[in-house]
Amino acid sequence: MSTTTNINYSDTDGSGNLTLYKNYFDNGGKYYARFDRRNVTIDNLIARTQKKDIGVNAITAKHILSLIKAEIIEALQRGESVNLMDLGTFYIAASGTSGNTAETAEIKKLLVKFTSSKETNEAVSKLGINRIVIADSSPSIDSVTDLFTGLNDGTLTSKKAARLDGGRLKISGSDGGIFFAECDTDGIYSEDESLWHKVNPESIMRNLSKTLEFFLPESLEIGKSYRIILRTNSRKGNEDKKTFVSAVSDIVTVK
Repeated sequence: MSTTTNINYSDTDGSGNLTLYKNYFDNGGKYYARFDRRNVTIDNLIARTQKKDIGVNAITAKHILSLIKAEIIEALQRGESVNLMDLGTFYIAASGTSGNTAETAEIKKLLVKFTSSKETNEAVSKLGINRIVIADSSPSIDSVTDLFTGLNDGTLTSKKAARLDGGRLKISGSDGGIFFAECDTDGIYSEDESLWHKVNPESIMRNLSKTLEFFLPESLEIGKSYRIILRTNSRKGNEDKKTFVSAVSDIVTVK
């Protein structure tokens, strides 16, 4: 008689969260939604099955599933589509072609895709939504460091280098850049961009998502306070958004 191996696993409720992401390739300001993933492993599924049928042997079940997995991969390697227990179908698809005729056409690569079945789609049609949140994809400036002194105390040395640390900072786009806007003691600055001081793009030493390093514009006056304004339309994958996003630093004083 075979022994039964139990795997402990706690079920989640039949609901989830939606995150809205702004579509920067759409000038209408629309969002697209993503259902937050909670991955379930084969071990998790076996554990759930054991709750319903205590006679299920986890080791045997996992071995059988590994054999089925190997057969699915072999079928795909033969160019066959695989219907997975009416959950949906794995099939081979071509990604991108170039050339105007059959003789000049070039397939970039073949890949596996999955089409869910009607039964699978109906199973999630009544899934509940706990909450909907909007993702903030704007850049953020977390700290400003004077690279000449090594301090991040709100002061910057005239004509020397500085570093911004934060998130989504990478500068992109012809109208993007790093700007210094003179401000008062309350941090209020003019919206007139003609009064701002732009960092020369050639003075930017590091242009990364989490770090920017650059030399201060020579036009900044010693003793005056500024806000550093970052403007970019860069996004992950080095693609450019249609609209710019901005970040504003705390007050910095040039010395």
